[in-house]
Amino acid sequence: MIKRVLKKIKTDGLLALCIAIIKYPFQYQKRKAYKKMLTLANPKDRFTEIYKKNLWSSKESLSGEGSEVAHTELIRNWLIKNITKLNVKNFVDTPCGDYNWMKLVVPQVDINYIGIDIVDSMINKNKLEYGSSKVNFRIGNICEDLLPDCDIIMVRDFLFHLSFQEINKFLVNIRRTNYKYLLTSTHIVDQDFNNSDIITGDFRLIDLFSNPFNFDPKLLIDRISDNPKSSPAIREMILVEKKFVPISLSNKILDS
Repeated sequence: MIKRVLKKIKTDGLLALCIAIIKYPFQYQKRKAYKKMLTLANPKDRFTEIYKKNLWSSKESLSGEGSEVAHTELIRNWLIKNITKLNVKNFVDTPCGDYNWMKLVVPQVDINYIGIDIVDSMINKNKLEYGSSKVNFRIGNICEDLLPDCDIIMVRDFLFHLSFQEINKFLVNIRRTNYKYLLTSTHIVDQDFNNSDIITGDFRLIDLFSNPFNFDPKLLIDRISDNPKSSPAIREMILVEKKFVPISLSNKILDS
């Protein structure tokens, strides 16, 4: 328990820990609903339940706190600055969630945007509110369905919600897609950190540079801090060319 508290302080800060302690007694029903969500049969049902009941508990975005405008300033600025530099014309955002923050980026750059998400109701709502000749939304599973040809596939704040098996399926799947760059999230962790497995729909920290992911930090095009300026720097996004994206996870992990 002490280790968990110290880890919470290190990753989120003392104030966040105090707020969490105060809220804890009042969130029994949400914790119960979250545990029930994890028992659902498949990822589509789980993520649909998360959105339906706002189990990520953001007042601004059904995609969670990480998709709030205040939490996306650094990555928004990076995208607006670098999309043109990288000659990006076709941009795939998956899972796109409720488009809460990308709606502030897309009007400032010249791209064809395709948002893909597994939650039907979310995609239908996005189509009605934001769809246009340059902004399209599709229902899809990034671990199974063929993604459109594009310049960038952005997978922000998502792999840490997937089991090892699902992440492996994702890596195998995007190998079929004709794209230039993958932009995705990883955490900044201690040297003794070990990646752990979860049930898809849950959450844990991941380090994409360690086993079983084994991205090579020397082969990255860029690393982008992706935390609010007032928050401890525990998360970043990495930009990597397709040819340097691992095609699968370690066999040792998958066979265990």
